Formats: sequence, C-alpha cells, structure tokens
Amino acid sequence: MEVKDLMARFTTEVIASCAFGINANLLKNPDSEFGRRLRKLCDISVQQGLTIVMAFFAPYLNTVFGLKFLDDETNNFVRQIVWNAVEYR
Repeated sequence: MEVKDLMARFTTEVIASCAFGINANLLKNPDSEFGRRLRKLCDISVQQGLTIVMAFFAPYLNTVFGLKFLDDETNNFVRQIVWNAVEYR
C-alpha cells in the first residue's frame, strides 16, 4: 500500500467533508468523480500555469485575451460544489 497516496486521499476526504460537506469516498474508491476532477484540476499545463500567474499579477489581461485556466466542465463542477455548500449552510 502506498502510504503517500493513502494520506493524500485521507487529507482530501477530510477537506471535502469539512469545507464542502461532501463525502468524496476517496478511501474506498480512489477513482470517484470528486477524485478524478481534483486530479484534473491539479494537472496544470505550462499554458495554464502562465494564465494563473497572469490572473494573479494582471487580471485585466485575462479579460482582454479571453484566457481561462479551467476548462468549462471543471469550472462548472467547482462552481456547483461551492454553491451547494453555500445553499446548505
């Protein structure tokens, strides 16, 4: 058993539960929807990295160039999780 992977899934499970009220079920099913989306969110290409840096230092350039650092599917998933947590609380 890979201890690093187990601890990463446990930590993610705790954060998902505390912050969003979600049972991500990562300990039993590491390939759950939340786990897949989170891995996709953490896999950043060079272009996405530059876009994030630009968004931090010069956000108006992202608007001018129409750059996004998340694809629409991942963006909608994150928004839905946040809004569900806000509505619940």
